Amino acid sequence: MTFASIILGTLIASIFGCGFHFWRGGGFKWLILFNIFSFLGFWIGHLLGSLINWHFIKLGPINLGMAILGTILLLFGGYWLSMASLEPRRKK
Repeated sequence: MTFASIILGTLIASIFGCGFHFWRGGGFKWLILFNIFSFLGFWIGHLLGSLINWHFIKLGPINLGMAILGTILLLFGGYWLSMASLEPRRKK
């Protein structure tokens, strides 16, 4: 894995994180959180795809198919878990 492929993978992951933030909205802290979820999901998906030797949509040394799948799963899972702790306020 070259340094350029790490930069490219991080850029692709940040596109997904910023796109998710554009779709769901929120402040600056949500943008940072979505990008962290996206980075973790991308590289975990890439490594998992390499470990189980399941390669689809290769982009040089990056296993892009599994990385995108990991990004999407972790973004939606992380968003769902982060919203679980918020309780709606009741008006009296």
